[in-house]
Amino acid sequence: MARRTNPRRAPLAICLAAGLCLSVGCRSKAPADPPPAAKATAQTDAQPKAAEKAAPDARVDAAPAAPAPAPTTRGMADAPRPDACFDCHPDKTDGFLSTGMGRTLYRPGAHPPIEDFTPGKATVKHPLSGLVYRAYVDDAGRWWQEESMPGTDYRRAVEVKWIVGSGNHTRSYLGELEGEVVQMPLTWYSRRAIWDMSPGYDREDHFRFERPVKPQCLFCHNDLTPARDDMLAGYTRPLLEGMSCTRCHGDGAAHVAARNAGEGPPPGQPDPTILNPGRLDNLAQLRVCQQCHLTGEARVLLDGRRWDTYDPRTPLDQHTSIYVYEKDGGADFGIASHGHRLSLSKCFTESGGTLSCTKCHDPHAKSDPRSHRAACLGCHQPTDCGPGHGSKPDAACADCHMRQGDTSDIPHVQFTDHFIRKDPSDEGTPPRPKTTALVDALAATRRGDDPKKAAVRLALAHAHVWRFNAAPEHAPVALRALTDALAVDPSRADAWEQLGHLKLKLGDAAGAVAAFAEVEKRDPDAVLYRLEQSEAYERLGDLAAAERVLRAAVEERPDYRKAWGNLANLAQRGGRFEEAERLYAKAEALAPDEAITAANRGHNAVSMGDLEAAEKWFTEVRRRDGHDPMGPFSLATLALRRDDKPEALRLLGEAIALNEKFPLPWWIRGRMHLAAGDFAAARSDLERFAALDPKNPNAWIDLARAHQNLGQKQAAIDTLLRGQFQLPGHPAIRQGLDAVSSDRPL
Repeated sequence: MARRTNPRRAPLAICLAAGLCLSVGCRSKAPADPPPAAKATAQTDAQPKAAEKAAPDARVDAAPAAPAPAPTTRGMADAPRPDACFDCHPDKTDGFLSTGMGRTLYRPGAHPPIEDFTPGKATVKHPLSGLVYRAYVDDAGRWWQEESMPGTDYRRAVEVKWIVGSGNHTRSYLGELEGEVVQMPLTWYSRRAIWDMSPGYDREDHFRFERPVKPQCLFCHNDLTPARDDMLAGYTRPLLEGMSCTRCHGDGAAHVAARNAGEGPPPGQPDPTILNPGRLDNLAQLRVCQQCHLTGEARVLLDGRRWDTYDPRTPLDQHTSIYVYEKDGGADFGIASHGHRLSLSKCFTESGGTLSCTKCHDPHAKSDPRSHRAACLGCHQPTDCGPGHGSKPDAACADCHMRQGDTSDIPHVQFTDHFIRKDPSDEGTPPRPKTTALVDALAATRRGDDPKKAAVRLALAHAHVWRFNAAPEHAPVALRALTDALAVDPSRADAWEQLGHLKLKLGDAAGAVAAFAEVEKRDPDAVLYRLEQSEAYERLGDLAAAERVLRAAVEERPDYRKAWGNLANLAQRGGRFEEAERLYAKAEALAPDEAITAANRGHNAVSMGDLEAAEKWFTEVRRRDGHDPMGPFSLATLALRRDDKPEALRLLGEAIALNEKFPLPWWIRGRMHLAAGDFAAARSDLERFAALDPKNPNAWIDLARAHQNLGQKQAAIDTLLRGQFQLPGHPAIRQGLDAVSSDRPL
């Protein structure tokens, strides 16, 4: 996800000044309005970047000028770490710290490095974007990951603050930008001893350094650090380091205090100050493990619950709903799918509730194949498998009945599939039926569940799968489910927020405004939805309301760089250029190396007639982000103003090479071809522009003009009819149809 410039929303002030806007306005904006600069953020779940603390040989970014506000949090109490438990339970704590669970998150240097940092090994080229990533350790022993663009001087380094993973399979890395925790692009894959892109980075438009590590992500990778409610991935203190005893035994503060006071229960009696999962029934034990080992397709909190507070003395089904596909046949063997895959096994379904994870695994010790075999022989005999099985005393049942293989979600690793079968190699895994039906895997044990609230959670699950799993088939299901559920139970602000996001994404700005108004009513202190709420108002032309929303956001959170940037955009669109410059400067102070702010300041400078300043800012875009097409594109429009057409064409070609899905260079180059009389080249570029931005009326008008100049009257009419389908009733397209039908030039 390339440093989110959202080029689709880029301004056309320079294009207008260069004489390239021949007919209608950009997208839905009225042509008479000064068009705004690029949005300070695309509406995604990527995080903003903070001022980076760069290595001595990397570009250095300044620290934010404005202080962070007092955090909004409802964090949990401090809980004893494993060393507090060591005095009484040294065998348990030492054993636990030797397991993968005991080494989940830590600072660089806390454990011996297993990575190969030689440049040839630690440099990876992302095949789709062309960006190059390098992991290295500087002379001071600090760990970094660096991004560069071949053929340019661009280079950006972000410091590794935490390592995630025991290293048994992988080690991933976290940094901190603009006060938020983010994932690094490179991961170390231990089995193959290689660096490669992190999971989820297998797309051209990947996250780069902007993938937020939210409380829900940390829930299964670490102890729970209190989170800020006004950030996606901000925390009130540095992250706790690693899983502790609390994740299975609950907050032990009262237990430690009682022991220090010499108090305790009578011998053999339960201790009410601590949870001992061994005293729970098998299903309750299983639920303790499933807090991390049953991820499902979506997880949705129950009313009043939080991702940064959970005590296993609360049954998991009273904290979270975990959704899986109905009758999915166990299609996905994921890295944390153990709980769901085990539930598909006959060993589980026919055990009468006696099979739990601890039958095979001791959480306080490294995995022991002998204990696994002993667990199997508690129900089966070696002779059950037929001749040739169990002939060796130490034969591992899992070798035949639990497949070792690649997971569906993490490359370069092999895990044990917990779907136990007679012969996994023969049976295989059946494909998942084409369905959008989700079921709550914990619903059967939840007592007194309110059907209305369950319906809201299911609706949120569909929204989650649509939004985060790239499953567009869930969008209409989520829309219908959210609408129906909220009509019955309108109490959850997060459900209204998801409905607003969905409606905005589907083009229903009025519906989004109505949904976000419900969020505002039910959670007046919420901040993160404000950017989308403002955009919805802006799409409806209510710029005053859009500005009101953003000012509320920066009042609540003064360090909200994206909101300051979007406020500046509104001022720029309203012709308040000096005010826009002051607002852009605020955003710049919070993130002095943000490419989009430089682009916006350049466009604002053009609006004020200061082309020298504009060129400075557009050149700065290229320095700050060599992968951002806005830099060369904006410089191309300045070249057009100077009537330097060869330079403009060169720069437009550079922008297209950086991002072929950025529509504006195709449009401007197509118009240049039109003006030069090269109608075939114009048609080619404008076809691409129409495919990338079908809601822009200019696409259809200009493409029809190219066809008309080539003598292709019917093709011109067909093009305008396609435009009419995309933009029903648009006056410019209707006028174009009349002109072409009457053989008048467009």
